[in-house]
Amino acid sequence: MARKLRLQYEGAIYHITVRGNGRRRIFRDDSDRERLLWRLSESADLYEVRVYMFCLMDNHFHLVVETPRANVSRFMQSVLTGYSVYYNLKHNTCGHVLQGRYGAEVVEGNDYLLNLSRYVHLNPVSIKAYKTKSTKDKAIYLSAYPWSSYRGYVDKRRQLEFIEYAPILSLMAGPKRERTAAYRCFVKAGLAESDDEFAELMKSRKRGVGSKEFRRWVDKEYELLKKACARGEDVSFRRDAELFDVDHIL
Repeated sequence: MARKLRLQYEGAIYHITVRGNGRRRIFRDDSDRERLLWRLSESADLYEVRVYMFCLMDNHFHLVVETPRANVSRFMQSVLTGYSVYYNLKHNTCGHVLQGRYGAEVVEGNDYLLNLSRYVHLNPVSIKAYKTKSTKDKAIYLSAYPWSSYRGYVDKRRQLEFIEYAPILSLMAGPKRERTAAYRCFVKAGLAESDDEFAELMKSRKRGVGSKEFRRWVDKEYELLKKACARGEDVSFRRDAELFDVDHIL
């Protein structure tokens, strides 16, 4: 299978999606979810990654992180490998818990990052069971959903130590003391009226979340990385091969 390349930059922001392997659920109970969050916190501290938000669902989860040390691959390997080992030991299973490699897109800042945060935090009410629910019911469920960073964004008493809330909240207009309330209104607005343009962007995205110019730049950087990795191996690493006929081998 071809190696999947990652664009890794200092200070880059990534939207990461991790899915379960086929019909296998990533989490069987709340202790599994707590373990993933613990692993996420430990790995973020170890690799000096800034975690902006998360949302855990049954068969997938979302992360938005910033990597000051350009090490998103090592960070995610630590999170996913550690959790997979735990999961298989606890549930007496084997094999892959997750579906192949995770998806990671570089995110353009400001408005795109803000809209992405709403997209991620609305995941719990974007499932089929909540399609016909009222806006009020969705808002109540969203505020009570324990496996998302949303609660910490709208209620400081529920904030987690390893989540960086300030960068997203700083994008809200108005005095600092009113930003949590402003963010709650911003997310709730997405319950009443969907952002079709951003939803279409999230469907068509490949490697970047942002403007057309930004996505073209990401694609160009990816092609340059792919060409660099496709260079022929150095002559000093090559080995001379000697061919034998079938009789000799037998």
